[in-house]
Amino acid sequence: MNYSTKTYIKSIFLPLLLAILFAAQNEFFNLWLDIYSKTYSTRLFLAAFALGIILYGPALLFNRSFKFIYLFIISFLVSFIFSAQFLYYRYSQSFLQFSAIKYFGQTQGVAGTVGILVTPELLLFAANFVIVAVSFILSYRFLSKKRENNAEAILPNWEKLILILAMALIVFFGYKYLLDTEKKEWGSTSRLYTDVYDLKALVGKMGIMNFFLEDTFKYILRSNLVADADINFLKTFARNRTQLSQDKKGKYFGTAKGKNIIIIQVESLENAVINKTINGQAITPNLNQLASEGIYFNNFYSQTGPGNTADAEFTTMTSLYPLPDDVVFINYAKNQYKALPQLLKNNGYGTYSFHGDVPTFWNRSNIYPGLGYQKAYNLDDFVVTRSVGKGPSDLGDEDLFFQSLPRLESLKKPFLATVITMSSHTPFILPADLQTLKIPAETNLTFEQQQYLQSIHYADKAIGEFIDGLKNAGLYDNSMIFIWGDHGSYTNISSALGQDKNTISELAGSQVPLIILGAGENGIIGAPGSQLDVYPTITNFLGIQTPKTVLGQDLFNPETSKETHFRVISGGIDAILTENLAYRANNDGVFDHGFCELWPSKEILPISDCKDIYKKQSEEVKASNIIIRGNLLNLLNN
Repeated sequence: MNYSTKTYIKSIFLPLLLAILFAAQNEFFNLWLDIYSKTYSTRLFLAAFALGIILYGPALLFNRSFKFIYLFIISFLVSFIFSAQFLYYRYSQSFLQFSAIKYFGQTQGVAGTVGILVTPELLLFAANFVIVAVSFILSYRFLSKKRENNAEAILPNWEKLILILAMALIVFFGYKYLLDTEKKEWGSTSRLYTDVYDLKALVGKMGIMNFFLEDTFKYILRSNLVADADINFLKTFARNRTQLSQDKKGKYFGTAKGKNIIIIQVESLENAVINKTINGQAITPNLNQLASEGIYFNNFYSQTGPGNTADAEFTTMTSLYPLPDDVVFINYAKNQYKALPQLLKNNGYGTYSFHGDVPTFWNRSNIYPGLGYQKAYNLDDFVVTRSVGKGPSDLGDEDLFFQSLPRLESLKKPFLATVITMSSHTPFILPADLQTLKIPAETNLTFEQQQYLQSIHYADKAIGEFIDGLKNAGLYDNSMIFIWGDHGSYTNISSALGQDKNTISELAGSQVPLIILGAGENGIIGAPGSQLDVYPTITNFLGIQTPKTVLGQDLFNPETSKETHFRVISGGIDAILTENLAYRANNDGVFDHGFCELWPSKEILPISDCKDIYKKQSEEVKASNIIIRGNLLNLLNN
């Protein structure tokens, strides 16, 4: 058999090139999504290169036919995962995990968004597949001309053994460097693989593909999500945590006793559009008016993970944090929750949900009964007079509100009703005659931003009509109405509208408005808050004892001056706000590399000044995750 050094080099060239390209793809993935950190660059490259050797190296052991079959399969999977992760992070600022295979049934609701997220960067993630295809074509043509010379020689067994040993050494030293560096920084290597609370830093260190494969193996092999140490931690947390004294009556306590509670959760409503105009026309004229008539929180934040709207529902109804890596509505639907609907039902309220999607979307049909809803109205209960959205059966917000109103009138009082809008969902498709916001031809807004503003302007109109309907039906004066956005629009609209930059300007897309009507007062409150705090705020108004299982604080009667914004969509604590302090994390997720400032003066403080609030928030987030993963809510009662 003809064999030479030239043939040897030819044999190893393609898998080696693909492994190097694979490492580069991981680097550019982080760079383009702004999660790249120079601190992690070396370990990221070596860990990714090691995995590249694991993925592409076995091709060296096959003959020509099986080698290309193998490389085609691996390259396709690698390209697909890179592209899917890239698009998903651009959409939700989170990472797809193996458990996401359970979410395929939900893709219809977000498929239209993909078109506005596709960018030329995706070509790099397809480069490995293209290289394999070109190499196959060239190799086929070369062999067809010189088949008699058996040009593609097969390596001897002893050469294969050497290659196996070389690949093993590369893999060993690549991962050893990652683990040794981690141990040097933290005193232990365990933090890298057990701390699920900072996924962004984890991807920054090992790369998206290492992260995805590790998560896949953990998902397949895991038997117990909560260890004894986690249970002990939760017990200690429950003993030490502070909470509003059960016999303490705060401001507004019981002032809305017996009133109906109507919640309007508005799809993709960002605070940036409130009180803003385009070409002299108010973007949200009705919400502006309601904000002036009620209590308006303009420093309020969403708490969402991979489930977006579903996570916003979960957080507001349970006052627990969503998970950074799982959708609670799907993976933990059968847990025991002391949710707001259940609590109000126990206190004589009827509990109802109104949403214009199919009942199985985000598994609502399974989790709603456990949350305490007596009846959930869904798409089957409404008539689509005209489609407003991407599909022929998309229920418009006007239909949703108009057809929900008579049902509210017929309900036994008092009741809790949550109404969840849809028309301002990505990809923001709205019929031309409903696009009534006049946007000038010469504008700095992108097409997606213009479509978003048109959609949110339409949703605002529907909300205004609904409020008028409540007044005409005699429901308005006997109800408290809470209006908030579920999450941002992912269009960078806050920057386009010239929102003032501040310490946490990078979180502007998570800043949503909260408007409370029926409190008997009006005004603007700038104290920070989040969706975690809605539950205890409502129970205080109703004069109902807040359960110990609630992690949020009554917005009007916080036990401490601290209110936190924890951005779970990145899997880590990106920012913490109090009334006088602001902490902002660095991209590498290391606390000491972050920034601590006096709020709102922006005076730079030593990072140690934010250590206590960071430690307290980290413990709270960890406790919430343990509660959900282990179904251990009862431990907070002890």
